[in-house]
Amino acid sequence: MDGSSSNKRTVEALPEVERSTKRLNVSIGVETLDCPICFEPLRPPIFQCFIGHCICSSCRGKQTNKKCLLCSVETSFERCFGMEHVVQSVIVPCYNAEYGCTVKVTYYQKEEHEKACQNAPCFCPESGCGFAGPIQVLLDHFTTEHKCPLTVLPDSATTSLRLQLGLNVLQCTETSYFFLLSMALEPFGHAISVVCVQPNVIEPKFSCTMDYNCMTTGYCESTSCHIRSSSLSDGLPTEYDLIIPKGKISDDREGIMLTTTIHQPLRFSRSRLRGKDATQPLRFSRSRLLGKDATPASETDDEDNVPLPLSVKRFHPQWFSSDDDDDDDI
Repeated sequence: MDGSSSNKRTVEALPEVERSTKRLNVSIGVETLDCPICFEPLRPPIFQCFIGHCICSSCRGKQTNKKCLLCSVETSFERCFGMEHVVQSVIVPCYNAEYGCTVKVTYYQKEEHEKACQNAPCFCPESGCGFAGPIQVLLDHFTTEHKCPLTVLPDSATTSLRLQLGLNVLQCTETSYFFLLSMALEPFGHAISVVCVQPNVIEPKFSCTMDYNCMTTGYCESTSCHIRSSSLSDGLPTEYDLIIPKGKISDDREGIMLTTTIHQPLRFSRSRLRGKDATQPLRFSRSRLLGKDATPASETDDEDNVPLPLSVKRFHPQWFSSDDDDDDDI
Protein backbone atom coordinates (compact mmCIF):
# COMPACT_ATOMS: atom_id res chain seq x y z
CA MET A 1 0.00 0.00 0.00
CA ASP A 2 2.73 2.41 0.98
CA GLY A 3 4.83 1.40 -2.04
CA SER A 4 1.89 1.96 -4.37
CA SER A 5 1.27 5.45 -2.93
CA SER A 6 4.97 6.30 -3.29
CA ASN A 7 4.96 5.21 -6.95
CA LYS A 8 1.80 7.24 -7.57
CA ARG A 9 3.38 10.35 -6.06
CA THR A 10 6.46 9.84 -8.27
CA VAL A 11 4.33 9.54 -11.40
CA GLU A 12 2.33 12.62 -10.45
CA ALA A 13 5.55 14.61 -9.90
CA LEU A 14 6.93 13.90 -13.37
CA PRO A 15 4.74 16.42 -15.21
CA GLU A 16 5.93 19.13 -12.79
CA VAL A 17 9.59 18.29 -13.59
CA GLU A 18 8.84 18.29 -17.31
CA ARG A 19 7.09 21.66 -17.07
CA SER A 20 10.07 23.19 -15.28
CA THR A 21 12.37 22.31 -18.17
CA LYS A 22 10.07 23.55 -20.93
CA ARG A 23 10.56 26.97 -22.46
CA LEU A 24 8.08 29.09 -24.37
CA ASN A 25 8.99 31.65 -26.99
CA VAL A 26 6.87 34.73 -26.39
CA SER A 27 6.79 38.40 -27.37
CA ILE A 28 6.74 40.91 -24.55
CA GLY A 29 6.93 44.67 -24.45
CA VAL A 30 10.30 45.75 -23.12
CA GLU A 31 8.62 48.40 -20.96
CA THR A 32 7.31 45.49 -18.88
CA LEU A 33 10.89 44.53 -18.02
CA ASP A 34 12.15 48.09 -17.45
CA CYS A 35 11.84 50.25 -14.37
CA PRO A 36 9.02 52.75 -15.07
CA ILE A 37 10.97 55.53 -13.33
CA CYS A 38 14.54 55.32 -14.69
CA PHE A 39 13.72 53.03 -17.67
CA GLU A 40 16.70 50.79 -16.91
CA PRO A 41 16.17 46.99 -17.01
CA LEU A 42 14.70 45.58 -13.82
CA ARG A 43 17.04 43.27 -11.95
CA PRO A 44 16.90 41.72 -8.48
CA PRO A 45 16.16 43.06 -5.97
CA ILE A 46 12.89 44.47 -7.30
CA PHE A 47 10.38 46.32 -5.11
CA GLN A 48 6.67 47.01 -5.43
CA CYS A 49 4.16 49.33 -3.81
CA PHE A 50 0.80 48.25 -2.31
CA ILE A 51 -0.87 48.67 -5.72
CA GLY A 52 1.72 46.52 -7.46
CA HIS A 53 3.96 49.02 -9.26
CA CYS A 54 7.45 47.57 -9.57
CA ILE A 55 10.60 49.70 -9.40
CA CYS A 56 14.31 48.93 -9.28
CA SER A 57 16.40 49.03 -6.12
CA SER A 58 18.17 52.20 -7.27
CA CYS A 59 14.92 54.16 -7.56
CA ARG A 60 13.71 52.62 -4.30
CA GLY A 61 16.76 54.08 -2.58
CA LYS A 62 15.96 57.54 -3.94
CA GLN A 63 12.47 57.63 -2.44
CA THR A 64 12.33 60.54 0.00
CA ASN A 65 8.81 59.91 1.23
CA LYS A 66 6.41 57.01 1.60
CA LYS A 67 4.46 57.75 -1.59
CA CYS A 68 4.75 55.76 -4.79
CA LEU A 69 5.91 58.03 -7.61
CA LEU A 70 3.58 56.25 -10.02
CA CYS A 71 0.29 56.23 -8.15
CA SER A 72 1.00 58.65 -5.24
CA VAL A 73 -0.36 56.09 -2.76
CA GLU A 74 1.33 56.02 0.62
CA THR A 75 3.12 52.71 0.81
CA SER A 76 6.08 50.77 2.11
CA PHE A 77 7.89 49.04 -0.75
CA GLU A 78 8.30 45.30 -0.40
CA ARG A 79 10.35 42.78 -2.39
CA CYS A 80 8.54 41.43 -5.44
CA PHE A 81 9.93 37.92 -5.74
CA GLY A 82 7.49 37.00 -8.49
CA MET A 83 8.79 39.74 -10.81
CA GLU A 84 12.35 38.82 -9.93
CA HIS A 85 11.66 35.27 -11.08
CA VAL A 86 10.20 36.61 -14.34
CA VAL A 87 13.16 38.84 -15.26
CA GLN A 88 15.62 36.09 -14.36
CA SER A 89 13.91 33.73 -16.78
CA VAL A 90 13.87 36.13 -19.76
CA ILE A 91 16.79 35.04 -21.96
CA VAL A 92 17.65 37.09 -25.05
CA PRO A 93 20.26 36.76 -27.81
CA CYS A 94 23.08 39.24 -28.22
CA TYR A 95 22.45 42.10 -30.64
CA ASN A 96 25.57 40.95 -32.49
CA ALA A 97 24.11 37.53 -33.32
CA GLU A 98 24.16 38.48 -37.01
CA TYR A 99 27.93 38.94 -36.71
CA GLY A 100 28.49 35.52 -35.16
CA CYS A 101 27.83 35.90 -31.43
CA THR A 102 26.02 32.86 -30.02
CA VAL A 103 25.78 34.08 -26.41
CA LYS A 104 22.35 34.36 -24.79
CA VAL A 105 21.96 36.27 -21.54
CA THR A 106 19.24 37.46 -19.23
CA TYR A 107 17.58 40.64 -20.44
CA TYR A 108 19.05 42.86 -17.72
CA GLN A 109 22.59 41.65 -18.53
CA LYS A 110 22.26 42.28 -22.26
CA GLU A 111 23.76 45.78 -22.27
CA GLU A 112 26.79 44.77 -20.18
CA HIS A 113 27.50 41.82 -22.48
CA GLU A 114 27.20 43.86 -25.67
CA LYS A 115 29.65 46.47 -24.36
CA ALA A 116 32.30 43.74 -24.10
CA CYS A 117 31.17 41.48 -26.96
CA GLN A 118 34.09 40.58 -29.22
CA ASN A 119 31.69 39.98 -32.11
CA ALA A 120 30.54 43.58 -32.17
CA PRO A 121 31.07 45.03 -35.66
CA CYS A 122 33.88 47.28 -36.83
CA PHE A 123 33.42 49.44 -39.89
CA CYS A 124 35.31 50.19 -43.07
CA PRO A 125 36.03 53.93 -43.31
CA GLU A 126 36.64 53.91 -47.07
CA SER A 127 34.28 56.27 -48.87
CA GLY A 128 31.24 54.49 -50.30
CA CYS A 129 32.16 51.07 -48.88
CA GLY A 130 29.79 50.60 -45.93
CA PHE A 131 31.25 47.24 -44.86
CA ALA A 132 30.70 46.15 -41.25
CA GLY A 133 31.73 42.93 -39.56
CA PRO A 134 33.77 41.30 -36.78
CA ILE A 135 37.29 42.61 -36.45
CA GLN A 136 39.06 39.66 -38.09
CA VAL A 137 36.68 39.80 -41.03
CA LEU A 138 37.34 43.55 -41.34
CA LEU A 139 41.09 42.85 -41.35
CA ASP A 140 40.64 40.47 -44.28
CA HIS A 141 38.39 43.03 -45.97
CA PHE A 142 41.13 45.70 -45.82
CA THR A 143 43.79 43.45 -47.32
CA THR A 144 41.68 41.68 -49.96
CA GLU A 145 39.10 44.23 -51.06
CA HIS A 146 41.10 47.44 -50.66
CA LYS A 147 44.59 45.93 -51.09
CA CYS A 148 45.88 47.73 -47.99
CA PRO A 149 49.55 47.00 -47.23
CA LEU A 150 49.93 44.78 -44.16
CA THR A 151 52.89 44.68 -41.79
CA VAL A 152 53.15 42.23 -38.88
CA LEU A 153 54.30 43.87 -35.66
CA PRO A 154 57.14 41.78 -34.16
CA ASP A 155 57.43 40.88 -30.49
CA SER A 156 59.82 43.79 -30.02
CA ALA A 157 56.88 46.10 -30.89
CA THR A 158 59.15 48.11 -33.22
CA THR A 159 59.04 47.88 -36.99
CA SER A 160 60.12 49.84 -40.03
CA LEU A 161 57.47 49.94 -42.71
CA ARG A 162 57.05 51.62 -46.06
CA LEU A 163 53.96 53.70 -45.50
CA GLN A 164 51.74 54.20 -48.54
CA LEU A 165 49.16 56.91 -49.12
CA GLY A 166 45.82 55.69 -47.78
CA LEU A 167 45.33 52.91 -45.23
CA ASN A 168 48.12 50.72 -43.88
CA VAL A 169 47.48 47.76 -41.53
CA LEU A 170 49.78 46.96 -38.62
CA GLN A 171 48.82 43.51 -37.37
CA CYS A 172 49.65 42.11 -33.95
CA THR A 173 49.96 38.36 -33.50
CA GLU A 174 47.48 36.58 -31.23
CA THR A 175 45.43 39.68 -30.43
CA SER A 176 41.84 40.67 -31.08
CA TYR A 177 42.80 44.10 -32.42
CA PHE A 178 45.06 45.69 -35.02
CA PHE A 179 46.40 49.16 -35.74
CA LEU A 180 45.50 51.24 -38.76
CA LEU A 181 47.88 53.91 -40.00
CA SER A 182 46.46 56.42 -42.43
CA MET A 183 48.56 58.78 -44.54
CA ALA A 184 46.92 61.60 -46.46
CA LEU A 185 48.50 64.12 -48.81
CA GLU A 186 47.41 67.57 -47.66
CA PRO A 187 48.44 71.01 -48.99
CA PHE A 188 50.79 71.41 -46.01
CA GLY A 189 52.45 68.00 -46.43
CA HIS A 190 51.99 64.34 -45.55
CA ALA A 191 49.68 63.85 -42.55
CA ILE A 192 49.73 60.56 -40.63
CA SER A 193 47.33 59.27 -37.99
CA VAL A 194 47.15 55.97 -36.10
CA VAL A 195 44.18 54.23 -34.47
CA CYS A 196 43.67 50.93 -32.63
CA VAL A 197 40.80 49.11 -34.32
CA GLN A 198 38.68 47.08 -31.92
CA PRO A 199 34.92 46.66 -31.45
CA ASN A 200 34.65 48.05 -27.94
CA VAL A 201 35.83 51.62 -27.54
CA ILE A 202 38.00 52.01 -24.45
CA GLU A 203 40.33 54.60 -23.03
CA PRO A 204 43.71 54.64 -24.80
CA LYS A 205 45.92 51.91 -23.40
CA PHE A 206 48.61 52.13 -26.09
CA SER A 207 50.98 54.88 -27.09
CA CYS A 208 53.08 55.14 -30.19
CA THR A 209 56.34 56.69 -31.31
CA MET A 210 56.92 57.34 -35.01
CA ASP A 211 60.28 58.36 -36.46
CA TYR A 212 60.95 59.66 -39.97
CA ASN A 213 64.48 60.17 -41.30
CA CYS A 214 65.16 61.14 -44.91
CA MET A 215 68.81 60.77 -45.95
CA THR A 216 68.23 62.72 -49.17
CA THR A 217 66.67 65.86 -47.68
CA GLY A 218 68.32 65.50 -44.30
CA TYR A 219 64.97 65.99 -42.58
CA CYS A 220 64.13 64.12 -39.36
CA GLU A 221 60.89 64.15 -37.42
CA SER A 222 59.59 62.19 -34.42
CA THR A 223 56.39 62.14 -32.44
CA SER A 224 54.89 60.38 -29.43
CA CYS A 225 51.12 60.07 -29.04
CA HIS A 226 48.31 58.18 -27.39
CA ILE A 227 46.50 55.77 -29.69
CA ARG A 228 42.74 56.05 -29.45
CA SER A 229 40.56 52.96 -29.81
CA SER A 230 37.73 52.94 -32.30
CA SER A 231 35.39 50.63 -34.16
CA LEU A 232 35.70 53.18 -37.00
CA SER A 233 31.96 53.75 -36.89
CA ASP A 234 32.76 57.47 -36.90
CA GLY A 235 35.43 57.15 -39.57
CA LEU A 236 39.15 57.84 -39.41
CA PRO A 237 40.69 60.25 -36.88
CA THR A 238 40.27 63.92 -37.80
CA GLU A 239 43.51 64.87 -36.05
CA TYR A 240 46.98 63.93 -37.18
CA ASP A 241 49.77 62.44 -35.08
CA LEU A 242 52.69 63.16 -37.39
CA ILE A 243 53.11 65.75 -40.14
CA ILE A 244 55.97 65.74 -42.62
CA PRO A 245 56.01 69.20 -44.22
CA LYS A 246 55.77 69.64 -47.95
CA GLY A 247 59.12 69.36 -49.70
CA LYS A 248 60.77 67.27 -46.98
CA ILE A 249 60.20 64.00 -48.85
CA SER A 250 62.43 63.30 -51.84
CA ASP A 251 60.11 60.87 -53.62
CA ASP A 252 56.87 59.42 -52.24
CA ARG A 253 55.90 57.23 -55.19
CA GLU A 254 57.10 54.17 -53.30
CA GLY A 255 55.85 55.43 -49.95
CA ILE A 256 57.92 56.70 -47.04
CA MET A 257 59.99 54.70 -44.57
CA LEU A 258 58.66 55.09 -41.05
CA THR A 259 59.91 53.45 -37.86
CA THR A 260 57.00 52.74 -35.52
CA THR A 261 56.95 51.49 -31.93
CA ILE A 262 53.75 50.50 -30.13
CA HIS A 263 53.95 50.38 -26.34
CA GLN A 264 52.02 50.91 -23.16
CA PRO A 265 51.43 54.58 -22.22
CA LEU A 266 54.60 56.23 -20.98
CA ARG A 267 54.74 57.70 -17.51
CA PHE A 268 56.35 60.93 -16.44
CA SER A 269 58.24 61.92 -13.31
CA ARG A 270 56.46 64.86 -11.67
CA SER A 271 59.71 66.65 -10.77
CA ARG A 272 61.04 66.31 -14.31
CA LEU A 273 57.89 67.82 -15.73
CA ARG A 274 58.13 70.76 -13.35
CA GLY A 275 61.84 71.28 -13.94
CA LYS A 276 61.83 71.35 -17.73
CA ASP A 277 60.87 74.35 -19.83
CA ALA A 278 59.13 72.19 -22.41
CA THR A 279 56.93 73.78 -25.04
CA GLN A 280 53.24 73.01 -24.73
CA PRO A 281 52.56 70.30 -27.33
CA LEU A 282 50.07 71.07 -30.06
CA ARG A 283 47.36 68.92 -31.54
CA PHE A 284 46.84 69.61 -35.23
CA SER A 285 43.55 69.22 -37.02
CA ARG A 286 43.06 69.68 -40.73
CA SER A 287 40.90 72.80 -40.29
CA ARG A 288 43.56 74.48 -38.15
CA LEU A 289 46.38 73.68 -40.52
CA LEU A 290 44.46 74.94 -43.54
CA GLY A 291 43.98 78.47 -42.31
CA LYS A 292 43.51 78.73 -38.58
CA ASP A 293 46.12 79.14 -35.90
CA ALA A 294 46.93 75.98 -34.02
CA THR A 295 46.17 76.30 -30.34
CA PRO A 296 47.36 74.13 -27.48
CA ALA A 297 45.12 71.18 -26.76
CA SER A 298 43.39 71.28 -23.41
CA GLU A 299 45.49 69.37 -20.92
CA THR A 300 44.76 68.50 -17.33
CA ASP A 301 47.39 69.86 -14.94
CA ASP A 302 46.23 68.55 -11.62
CA GLU A 303 48.50 66.81 -9.18
CA ASP A 304 47.04 63.36 -9.77
CA ASN A 305 46.69 63.35 -13.55
CA VAL A 306 49.52 64.66 -15.68
CA PRO A 307 48.84 63.28 -19.17
CA LEU A 308 51.28 62.13 -21.76
CA PRO A 309 52.02 64.98 -24.22
CA LEU A 310 50.14 64.34 -27.42
CA SER A 311 50.44 65.06 -31.12
CA VAL A 312 53.02 66.51 -33.44
CA LYS A 313 56.22 67.72 -31.77
CA ARG A 314 59.91 67.17 -31.61
CA PHE A 315 60.65 64.13 -29.48
CA HIS A 316 62.67 64.90 -26.33
CA PRO A 317 63.90 61.63 -24.76
CA GLN A 318 64.97 63.47 -21.62
CA TRP A 319 61.31 64.07 -20.81
CA PHE A 320 60.83 60.42 -19.98
CA SER A 321 61.90 58.84 -16.73
CA SER A 322 62.94 55.22 -16.50
CA ASP A 323 64.52 55.67 -13.08
CA ASP A 324 62.91 54.33 -9.95
CA ASP A 325 64.04 57.30 -7.87
CA ASP A 326 62.13 58.96 -5.09
CA ASP A 327 59.99 61.00 -7.52
CA ASP A 328 56.31 60.20 -7.62
CA ASP A 329 55.14 58.70 -10.91
CA ILE A 330 52.06 60.13 -12.50
